Amino acid sequence: MVHGAETAKVENATVVADGESGQNGKVMYCVVGGAHAFILRISSFFGLAPLRFESRSHGFSVRMSNPMCIYSYILVTVLVICTVFGLVAEINVGVEMSVRMSSTMSQFVSTCDVLVVVITAGAGVYGAPKRMRNMLKFMESVASVDTSIGAHYSLVAERKLCAILLAILIFFSVLIADDFCFYALQAKKFDRQWEVVTNYIGFYLLWYVVMILELQFAFTALSVRARFQAVNDALALTARHVSVSEKVKEPTPMNMFAIQIGERREQPQPHPVIVRNTVSGEPKLIVPPCEAIRRLASLHGSLCNVVHRIDNSYGLPLIVILISTLLHLIVTPYFLIMEIIVSAHRIHFLVLQFLWCMTHLIRMFVVVEPCHYTITESRRTEVLVCRLMTSTPSTGMLPSRLELFSRQLMLQSISYTPMGMCTLDRPLVASVLGAVTTYLVILIQFQRYDT
Repeated sequence: MVHGAETAKVENATVVADGESGQNGKVMYCVVGGAHAFILRISSFFGLAPLRFESRSHGFSVRMSNPMCIYSYILVTVLVICTVFGLVAEINVGVEMSVRMSSTMSQFVSTCDVLVVVITAGAGVYGAPKRMRNMLKFMESVASVDTSIGAHYSLVAERKLCAILLAILIFFSVLIADDFCFYALQAKKFDRQWEVVTNYIGFYLLWYVVMILELQFAFTALSVRARFQAVNDALALTARHVSVSEKVKEPTPMNMFAIQIGERREQPQPHPVIVRNTVSGEPKLIVPPCEAIRRLASLHGSLCNVVHRIDNSYGLPLIVILISTLLHLIVTPYFLIMEIIVSAHRIHFLVLQFLWCMTHLIRMFVVVEPCHYTITESRRTEVLVCRLMTSTPSTGMLPSRLELFSRQLMLQSISYTPMGMCTLDRPLVASVLGAVTTYLVILIQFQRYDT
């Protein structure tokens, strides 16, 4: 068993992880490891996780760090200033000498392209301290779920998750480097390659901030979804104990947010609902079905609160990311189509723009799909509770527990609605693609009149 993270109480800590101290001067810290430590380390480097890391036996203890907050603000401010000055300098060169702005329309489109990256990165970094404080707070709710349902961790799954994250970052780095070198070589024709490098270096570094921000959100949302799935699996096991035919899935390793809660004095640890056979890993219900329903309803309510906290923490960055993705899905195909129309025969450019189109589509799915999976698990919970209500005897405490659980499900909906402006689900993808098609037609029509 590999424990990726744990929470515990320590004496005389210098920084309070969640901003609040417990009794007798004790404060909370969190120990993270594996894929969780990997994503937080990368986020910290790019200013998206202002945390202090201290090496421990099971990983790294993390807590908020004021010096890292200052580093994050300075980093993004310098990059934003460099990017804006570079954009102004490139516009002043004129369409005859610019490698990215060869017409008035492409000047407008490229300016939108650059500014939307600046706004997204700024929203992500300047709001990072608040997001990290909220993350350290809801870790305890996630840990209580793991304790109650007998969560298990897999070293193989941990390594696969790290490999996926690393592969995404390597692919994006190669794409960024290729794009950067392409425009620098194009500028060599006008003997201004170093000028292009200095004008766009900040822009490309901000792209990393945007990508890490999206991966950070997806990582967090998928970790919560894994807990909803585990609660549903426990609910299915309970249904089988009350003679409801329900298939129990294989347990899913919870490596995305691997947390083990430590011993606490102020608050008793949650009692387990399920234990697993140490040899076969077979789950076993260790409390009566009525008590299991009560505890699972409580855990489900805690996870709903976690979803609302994540939604509030990432509200503004998510809206900016969605607008950014929409604009990039318009801008990138526009440059691709215009290159085909003018027949410049730059195969490298065509391949590059096609890869960017695919990257922006993947970015959208990285944000939307974890939310869709979470909503799917919430619907599965409703189905399981409904089957239990229709199949259990009408006597005893179990029907009343199920009735309370069903009311809780009606009052606590599970969805990610950043700033109440939209719901992150697959229908949003269809709406974005429809809007992209409409605006592409308009841009191409304007380009015809511009030429």
